[in-house]
Amino acid sequence: MREHGKEPIKRLGEISEQVLSGIVQSIEAAVVLHDRKLKVVFVNDAFESIFEIEGGNATGRSPMEFLPEFDKSHKDAIFSRLENTLKTGKRSKYHEFPYCSPNGKYRQLLAISIPIFDNKKEITHVMSVIHDVTRRKELEKEAVKSAKLSSIADMAYTLAHEINNPLTGIKLGLSTLYEGLEKEDNIKVVDSVMKDLNRIQSTVYAFLKARKKPSQMKKEGLSIIGEIIEDVLFHLSGQLDRQSIAVDKRLHNDDTCILTDRDGMHQVLLNVLLNAIQATPEHGKITISTEVMPRDNKPFLCISLADTGIGIEMNKRQEAFRPFYSSKPGGIGLGLSICKDIVASHKGVMELEGDRGKGTIVSIYLPVIGE
Repeated sequence: MREHGKEPIKRLGEISEQVLSGIVQSIEAAVVLHDRKLKVVFVNDAFESIFEIEGGNATGRSPMEFLPEFDKSHKDAIFSRLENTLKTGKRSKYHEFPYCSPNGKYRQLLAISIPIFDNKKEITHVMSVIHDVTRRKELEKEAVKSAKLSSIADMAYTLAHEINNPLTGIKLGLSTLYEGLEKEDNIKVVDSVMKDLNRIQSTVYAFLKARKKPSQMKKEGLSIIGEIIEDVLFHLSGQLDRQSIAVDKRLHNDDTCILTDRDGMHQVLLNVLLNAIQATPEHGKITISTEVMPRDNKPFLCISLADTGIGIEMNKRQEAFRPFYSSKPGGIGLGLSICKDIVASHKGVMELEGDRGKGTIVSIYLPVIGE
């Protein structure tokens, strides 16, 4: 019986090199085999893909020699893990570390070292198995971020809902008082308070609306955008006049059609223009233009708002759309985030351009529809 049991093992030994090679090459993780001097004697195809290093440049060398320059502490930890496995004969704990490839691509890797013994139970090699966990880490971060934002959004929605009701009562009360005022200065004060309340209620309404399903889109000609822009400019005319900001309109108008929610786009353009005014110094200029142009091989209406303000640093362009991010003192940081969601509900895209000190360009792309 014992001899019979050895026969399959003997046969496996005859084909093991071919079988093991096929198995190792099919693994998505990088497999690296080191000799007792920790020189590399074998790497699989996944190693070349993950580390972006050709196998020929790794074999015959230690990790300290062929790994590109990145954080020295991580390189030392890799070599220490291999040495410890060689000395103790025990597999290492999982070791997670960031890696920067020769091409500058960052990955998050998870490695383990495993001792390989001969039939005399002496260590002949140390094998490293390295998994690329970059995508998993990104998904984990996104899940945590989504959970946090969902919780914050729920609280903010409840708060906005509760604020909206007393705001309506305050406005009605002030409207009643307005009729009984006689002094011109008092009337101006109430006018100012009413404008502020309207601004607050508009922001609260926009947030409440953004949390609901988008209104039914209507097929409109490009003139609708021009009408919305005129409404927004009228609403902000006082602030434009106070800062002596010139507005240059270059609006495209033909039979082209888009699907739009007028209230939603009004809120987007109001918010973007208000940001432009706040960023632009006195006697500055804001240029508003619309143009149909190709994007991803499809026609889009591009609404562009360019100011001569302080601009935005390149590394903060995407941050500007993140909920609760604001570069303005005391800013809540929900404006552009809500705007981006509204534009996305139109199946559109919103982008920021510009450099510090050279003004900012906000581009809104809305898909054009056929007749």
